Amino acid sequence: MSSVHRKGLRPLSFFVLGLHVAASAQAQVAPPWRVDAVGSRDVTVWIDQAQPAAAPASNQPVDDAVFAAIARGGPETAAQLQPLQGALPVLFAHARAGRWTEWLDAIKAASPAPDVRDRDGATLLTLAARQGRLDAVRELLRRGADVDRRGLHGHTPLGAAAVSGNDLVVQELLRAGADPELWGSQGLAPLHLAAREGHVRAVRSLLKAGAQPLALSHAGRHALQEAAGTGHIEAMAALVDAGVPAGSVDRHGLNAVHTAALNRHFEAVAWLRERGAPVTHPLTQVLIDRPADPLPVSP
Repeated sequence: MSSVHRKGLRPLSFFVLGLHVAASAQAQVAPPWRVDAVGSRDVTVWIDQAQPAAAPASNQPVDDAVFAAIARGGPETAAQLQPLQGALPVLFAHARAGRWTEWLDAIKAASPAPDVRDRDGATLLTLAARQGRLDAVRELLRRGADVDRRGLHGHTPLGAAAVSGNDLVVQELLRAGADPELWGSQGLAPLHLAAREGHVRAVRSLLKAGAQPLALSHAGRHALQEAAGTGHIEAMAALVDAGVPAGSVDRHGLNAVHTAALNRHFEAVAWLRERGAPVTHPLTQVLIDRPADPLPVSP
């Protein structure tokens, strides 16, 4: 081949090489929302899944085959979507509308099955837990409701209480035997949800109940990263005070500094760096040194 042809091919070779390098970097440093898209590709909005039991909390990678068991059964089936009967339509209508006084009157006058789901996958217990209705939660538990049954948005009752920061309900469910390590259908345990939303009391209650602070979500992140990704420094402090090293890395070798920088929470970055968390990837330093320009403000 002539030297002219070799020179003509050289730019194309560099271009192809560049594409490979970019693809590799993207795979190694995928931002959280990209990781979630991969991690939750095999789940539906809600899952009827009494089995398997909670995956053991671990700071090791979780194989897709293990997580796939949580989604066993796929989308809602005809059997799961049978119309509500008896007092249940009224009870679900009251619960969704927040009419809990009427709800309590209605349930005391009936004997409904406590674990039925509505067409959106919610259970009465997850609705009550999400809205912080301790009285309704206690009434449902007294009637034998499954304390770990997934419902609203695929959350367990404990997850529903944690994501909304209803700490009294979190404590009540834990006393009733709720499993603090049981994932919801999005691959997040209650501690991940409470940390992500910055609910410090719920974080502390879950840690006291034995939730493992470095357990990884299906996406491969621990609770400190979830808090850092939303900039909730008080939740980060609760986890570090509980013994979580500020520089703890995830399945991808990244730590909370990267997660905070990626989401432009630079106060959280500074807080972590002051506590000895290192920069674990060159891209993290780029994000810190050259944050994205602020959006223009209209005059």
